[in-house]
This record gives sequence, C-alpha cells and structure tokens, in this order.
Amino acid sequence: MYFDGRTDMGEIKGHEMDAMPPVISLVGVFGSEGIRAQWSLWACQRMRRWTAFHGLSVQLVVVLDRPDYDTRRIVNEHPALQPTDRLLEVEHGDLSLARNAGIGLAEGECLGIFDGDSYCSANWLVEAQRVVRRCGGRVVVHPEYLLHHDQAFSYARCIDQLVDAYSSASCFKSYPWGAMVFARREVFEAVPYQPVFTEQTGFAFPDWHWGLEVIASGRAHTLASGTAAFCRGAPEALPVQRKGTAGVPRPGVFFSRHLSEVG
Repeated sequence: MYFDGRTDMGEIKGHEMDAMPPVISLVGVFGSEGIRAQWSLWACQRMRRWTAFHGLSVQLVVVLDRPDYDTRRIVNEHPALQPTDRLLEVEHGDLSLARNAGIGLAEGECLGIFDGDSYCSANWLVEAQRVVRRCGGRVVVHPEYLLHHDQAFSYARCIDQLVDAYSSASCFKSYPWGAMVFARREVFEAVPYQPVFTEQTGFAFPDWHWGLEVIASGRAHTLASGTAAFCRGAPEALPVQRKGTAGVPRPGVFFSRHLSEVG
C-alpha cells in the first residue's frame, strides 16, 4: 500500500496496480450512509465476481465526501476493496464534484456509477458492457428495473429510448432513470456532472440534470436487459423538498432546446 500524497482532489489511498488495466471502473460516492455502505460494497463485490467470471476486470473507485466516522471506518475496513482499487477522501460537500473526482481517478475503458446506499443486481456490469460493445459511445446504459424503498416504494421498468416511444418533454416532470449508469469513459468526459449545492442555489437532482444533458448531446438512455437497481428514497420528480429547500434541476442545454415542447 502507498500514499500518493496531496493532490487538487484530496488525499488518495491507493494500491499497486496489476499489469493489465481494468476494463471497467465502478465509481461510488459515500458520505453518511453508515451501515448501508457495507451492503452497497458487498453488492459491488458480487458484481465484480460475476464480471470476472465473464472474463472482465473491474476496478472499484470509492470517494468519501465529508464522511461521518462510521462510514469512513466501514469503507476503509471493508474486505471488498482490492489492490487495484482507489479510495479518495474529499471535502466537496457536493455529489457531482465528488463523482467527477472519482471519474478522474478511474482507469477503466468504461465506467459504472453507483450510490453509496444503493444495491444492484450482480449481472448489471456484464449486461451493460454488452450493450456498450454494440452501441459504443452513443448510449448510456441503466439497469432495466428500478425499485425504490424506504421513503416510498415503487417498482418500474425504465424507459429505453432506443425502442420505447417517449417524449423528451416528459423529462421536465420526472426522471425515468436512476443514478446507476454505465457508459464509455469519453461520455463522462464530454458530459461531466454539474455541481448543485442545493442549500445555496435551490438546484437539486444532479442525476436528472446529467441525464438531460446526455440527451442534449445526441446520446440515448438505454437498458441492460434483465438487470435491476434497488435504491433508497423516492424517485426524482417534482415537487420535492430537500432540507427545507424546493429543489429543481439546474438549467442546461436540454432546457434551451426542448422547453418549447412543453405545452
């Protein structure tokens, strides 16, 4: 184990890398998940084992953004972390900036994004990689089914823009995909996550905003068949109160191009 010291992204805890770079990097942000972080990391281990069974290597990139004591301890001591992984601690206080920091460390050809309190089926990375091999950088891939629990319970199949009839104007009212997404590295470089700082700006929903900018870039949201994501909280839809502030997605290119479609 070695320390890369201080960088503009924070303090990096790393390990010596194997000779072959990972095909996939799985990037997740943790802050105050506590015990839920343990189950999320176990889910990552299940995905990695299933992916290795199919001949693909996975690097786990974990970003701790202003973590509480329990979350930091659980993540640092979790057996799911392997020598090829990266662990970074930052003080951004913003999910988007923390994700971008993790993306900057990731070494995979393709990247998967997950939340620190979410759980995904073991086959997601394998099935998403198959879609990207067919479609390249013109798509981002989500789990096919999305289950929300805790604050509210919902279960639905997500929208596949390659095959489903779906008006872009509907994205002004709700976001039909979750935070878990998979794509080629260049997609995340071309469409980075934008900071929101909800309490200061009133903007929220970084995944919603990012998904709209993906559409505005000419790319499509599609699905990995037979996969599912299990997420704590409610689906992203208006209106929602975030810590006393009415959160709305921040404006972007999608808004300027499609606002006239809303009647």
